[in-house]
Amino acid sequence: MNMSLFVLLLLSGLLCSASGLLREYQYINRNMTWTDAQSYCRERYTDLATVDSMGDVNRIINLVNATDGYRGSVWIGLQKAAQNRWVWSNGEDTISQYSPWGTGEPFGRGDCVSNSNNAWYDCGCEYFLRFACYNESTGYVRIDNATPWTKAQRYCRRYHTDLATVHNFQEQQQLHAVVGKWFSFWIGLFKDSWQWSDQWNLTFKNWAAGQPLESYGDCVAMLVADSGKWVRDSCDQQYHFICYGEAKLVKRQTVRLRLSNDGRYNLNDPLLQTAIMNEINKKLKSLGLTNARINWRKDEDGEVFHLSKRRVTANPNTTCDRHP
Repeated sequence: MNMSLFVLLLLSGLLCSASGLLREYQYINRNMTWTDAQSYCRERYTDLATVDSMGDVNRIINLVNATDGYRGSVWIGLQKAAQNRWVWSNGEDTISQYSPWGTGEPFGRGDCVSNSNNAWYDCGCEYFLRFACYNESTGYVRIDNATPWTKAQRYCRRYHTDLATVHNFQEQQQLHAVVGKWFSFWIGLFKDSWQWSDQWNLTFKNWAAGQPLESYGDCVAMLVADSGKWVRDSCDQQYHFICYGEAKLVKRQTVRLRLSNDGRYNLNDPLLQTAIMNEINKKLKSLGLTNARINWRKDEDGEVFHLSKRRVTANPNTTCDRHP
């Protein structure tokens, strides 16, 4: 192989994940609501974290563990979507290219899809069915242990690649050659009612068992202590969070402030400085500058304010009396 081509392929492998992107994650160990965390990430980086694979999940866990060993929940960029859509477990969004629904399907019985006799049927995800995995090395794999859809998904991801995807008629025939024509079995298609903050259209999910719970918040947190599993939670909860993207250049500006003081107050008193800062922040917010961050700048002596001597200037209209 040509050496330059080898280097190019090597670099491509290092820079790409399963989704084609390797995001730079940033762990923020400050408690914020989901909405405040989203604003923070968009202001300083790109957005709240988008996650495309188990590799991304593991990178986030390793980042948190390496920083401070935090074991709680962290916000990621997933939230409830306005509309549902049928997507694949591995993150692909290609159902429009091939969708052999059975007559009258999808019927509205559930959010997961079974495959039977070369046709798709919507079904409640809690039902126990056999399932088909896909392995990048060996192709389709039949699993005869009947289980709910989410448990089948976890099994396929652990021992193979993911639940089976079907892109065209030829793959459908290959799948049934492995599984059997008349069996009803799970495939990787499901109804997705969640969207990423940055509008990314890949649909990888890593829900914890029994998740997402109904009617319990419209945002998603990752459980660091539970292998990065995801749970539905109230957006008003305050958690640490994960941003992605490189740090943006923040414009810094020094403003000199001159205050009049009759000598009764010590302007270097920390309590007084905090009170002054609060008043300045109120004024900035009233002007719409909600993202402004200000702090006092201390000189080498550790002081913020220094006494300035008043200059006395002569009045040009003043005349001097001369004495003989």
